[in-house]
Amino acid sequence: MMTMILSGLFILLYSSGFVATQYGIPYSDPFSFLSYRFLIAAAILAIICQVIRAPWPATTKEVVHQMIAGLLVIGVFSIGVFVSLDQGISAGVSSLIISLQPLVASGFAFLLLKERIHPHQWAGLLLGVSGVTVIVLEQITLSDLEGILMSFIALLGLALGSLYQKRFCQQMNIFTGGVIQSGTAALLCTLIMLADDSRYVHWNGEFIAALFWMAVVVSIGALSILYLLIRTLPISEVSSLFYLMPVSAVLLSALVFDQAISVFEGVGIMITALAVFLVNRASFKASEPDSASGKHPVNDSTKMSDDHQTV
Repeated sequence: MMTMILSGLFILLYSSGFVATQYGIPYSDPFSFLSYRFLIAAAILAIICQVIRAPWPATTKEVVHQMIAGLLVIGVFSIGVFVSLDQGISAGVSSLIISLQPLVASGFAFLLLKERIHPHQWAGLLLGVSGVTVIVLEQITLSDLEGILMSFIALLGLALGSLYQKRFCQQMNIFTGGVIQSGTAALLCTLIMLADDSRYVHWNGEFIAALFWMAVVVSIGALSILYLLIRTLPISEVSSLFYLMPVSAVLLSALVFDQAISVFEGVGIMITALAVFLVNRASFKASEPDSASGKHPVNDSTKMSDDHQTV
């Protein structure tokens, strides 16, 4: 029950980031926004660490692994999404591209971890790609290519970062790890910001609200929940949550920005929802208790979570 509650809360909070970004990005360039966001998150987490005396990594190797995971799942992912939205790509389309994370993660697991992919899972992979294609081709113009590409870069960062986190950062403390990873992402974005002569920030109520929502609710709240889920569940089950991001993001966008949901967005969402069922069908079945013993049988994805190891 607790896992279901955390999963639902993660989907709601994480998808709200697409809307908050769209709300605040008119008042700042992407890298200034991200620099302030990660600096605020790192500072708050550092204070929490001091108060609760959270343990820091014991070795330099652990620190490096956490930095690399942070660069991928926080830095590359956030840069891709922010630049994409800054280029005019809608929150719904960007989140739909990100929802391919389970498919990409499965592909990387097959190539890098030699995990077996069943025929129905390959069908889901192809179906998920077609679902995103329906949306992208309906809305894309030549001027949108850069924004679409940045969303796909964000997708790669999230997928690789999740696998890296699962493999090398299984024992990471959420709070001290959050300081390290948010601080690393802040450094990356600040360096890019300082090299950009076109940087700007218009400090107003809308920007400050969006900034603190992203720094506190998303960077600390949602990503901490994500790391807890990655620690306790097979990576395929955690990844499958991203298929629900477009639904949540589109509904939140419609609520906040009064945006209508197009037929193509609805069709794309349904196709990708079917894709997640196909990709994770074996995992869903394996998570059901055996009728005779009441125990959970072991499957490939569970084994992967034990053998391999994002805030």
